[in-house]
Amino acid sequence: MNRTPPATVLRELRREVGFGCPIPACGNPYLTWHHFDPPWHQKEHHNPAGMIALCPEHHPKADAGAFTKEQLHEFKRSVEPRREQLKGRFDWMRHKLLAVVGGNFYYETLVPISFRGEPIVLLRRDEEGYLLLNVRMLTISKEPRTKIEDNFWISRGEPTDVESPPSGKLLKVQYANSDSLKVEFIELGSVVKASERYQNSRVEHWGIEFPVTAVEVQMKVGGTDIEFGPRESTLPGMTIRGSFFKNVVTGIQLT
Repeated sequence: MNRTPPATVLRELRREVGFGCPIPACGNPYLTWHHFDPPWHQKEHHNPAGMIALCPEHHPKADAGAFTKEQLHEFKRSVEPRREQLKGRFDWMRHKLLAVVGGNFYYETLVPISFRGEPIVLLRRDEEGYLLLNVRMLTISKEPRTKIEDNFWISRGEPTDVESPPSGKLLKVQYANSDSLKVEFIELGSVVKASERYQNSRVEHWGIEFPVTAVEVQMKVGGTDIEFGPRESTLPGMTIRGSFFKNVVTGIQLT
């Protein structure tokens, strides 16, 4: 049996702990999966009743026996709704980034997407010249939504799922009204690798240096036709895919 649980089990375990490590005073959103009742070495299983989501600090401690079976079951039962917002940080610090937003490409373009004059996706340089990611989720809901400010992310509102693996390269947030956000950092080692990932995008004509780090941003606005998907941007009255923007102030401007 593959030790990685099915996606449905992972979602259940994340929700069960409120998307943060349930060990008292922890709450770390970077989660791994611990088999404890019975342990994996005794029986290979993916029964969520005998598993718990823990952060990379507390998972090895649990493996070493720091917590009893009874304590772990209590952690599963006693997680209260979190009063504090989930928080994390992307540690990908680069002087050059290729922003891939809704299947379109932005290089040396600090505002890939704006809405009514306000940036939705923004790259801002710090004092050392590193590009930092900023994302504001669009929504027709009156509830707060996840935001990213200078590589720090805060999950707000009442998400139905928050996925943030320990690698720190991926964040996926979903809401009941179909609002969603996905951000992932990818290393593109060569033109060949970029062409394999972004097929039919004429990567060889971009005129940029490789290797380069890409940050991919996907976003869906529930209850509307607006979606920045993996292959294209769907906007009212138009679909845009495979466009390459370089050295411009703003890429796509929505009104």
